[in-house]
Amino acid sequence: MRATDVGVDVLRPEVDESRLAAWSDVMRTVGAIERGEYAPAPTPGRLRFDPRTTRWSGDLAGTLVGAAEVRPAGEPKTAFARIYVLPGLRGHGVGRALLTEVVRDQRAAGVEILATTVLADTPGASYALRLGATVGDELVINVLDFATLDRAPLERTVATTHDGYQLVQWSGRTPDLLVDSYALAKRAIADAPNNHLPPGAVAAWDRDLVRQTERERADHGADLWVTAAVIAGTSTVAAFTAVEVGRSTVDVSQEDTVVLHEHRRHGLATWVKAAMALRLANELPTVRRLSSTTAVANTGMRAVNARTGFRELTRRLLVTIELADLAKRLHL
Repeated sequence: MRATDVGVDVLRPEVDESRLAAWSDVMRTVGAIERGEYAPAPTPGRLRFDPRTTRWSGDLAGTLVGAAEVRPAGEPKTAFARIYVLPGLRGHGVGRALLTEVVRDQRAAGVEILATTVLADTPGASYALRLGATVGDELVINVLDFATLDRAPLERTVATTHDGYQLVQWSGRTPDLLVDSYALAKRAIADAPNNHLPPGAVAAWDRDLVRQTERERADHGADLWVTAAVIAGTSTVAAFTAVEVGRSTVDVSQEDTVVLHEHRRHGLATWVKAAMALRLANELPTVRRLSSTTAVANTGMRAVNARTGFRELTRRLLVTIELADLAKRLHL
């Protein structure tokens, strides 16, 4: 194959259904290999409703064989990318061409750090390291399957009295009385046992930043569902768990689960996660799975996941790379 046989295009909603389906097939096929049984590739219909994510298709001699996507990673100036090429058709430059477009696009958007996850001891991991990526945490991917959800233990957990605390739930806009305390609680994610958050990586959350992210989500057709443990009779958030829910969602992702240091060892994490699972089951009938990514080192949260019905699916490495360094290596 010649370099001219490789083509890259932005995947747009207005393209024909067959191209959307081919892109999803690449994500599903490679995802099935890399993630085992859990490979929730978006369907063509879902692609239309996720404008925060930019996607590209990679062609080899006119056939779509590669797929890439990039989206905000939740930390300042950081984006999360996935680049897949069908097995048997690698080594022809499709992956590099897709990566080049991702880097150009994200540099223009002001992103400074690109992150992704890879299985250890795979060609993908070796390629990332050759490009200068740094390995952070080993991560556990857990899933909660709603088709086989055992509601009874979750209901018992939610019904258990936690003296001095009450459950409060919201979606979209955080209640005015809680927003300042909630912002402070979001900063506490930096206390979680992990290796991938350098000093200063967690945003200095405050009321304005919370409101800004709420508006941005709403503009993109998504909401953050939050279940919080609040100190009874106050407006102080002691713990919370958050899940992003978008349009036509069947596979949803955990964003954060946080318990402030002085409120740990009271079962609050299990309490709020159990309540969230039941809320999703009751209010989102299309939901199929909730995924949660936890650092291997965070044994406490892994135990919480097990108690609330999550099962461990696979383990991956989180790698990050400075976008400026990556651009130099790609001669951009």
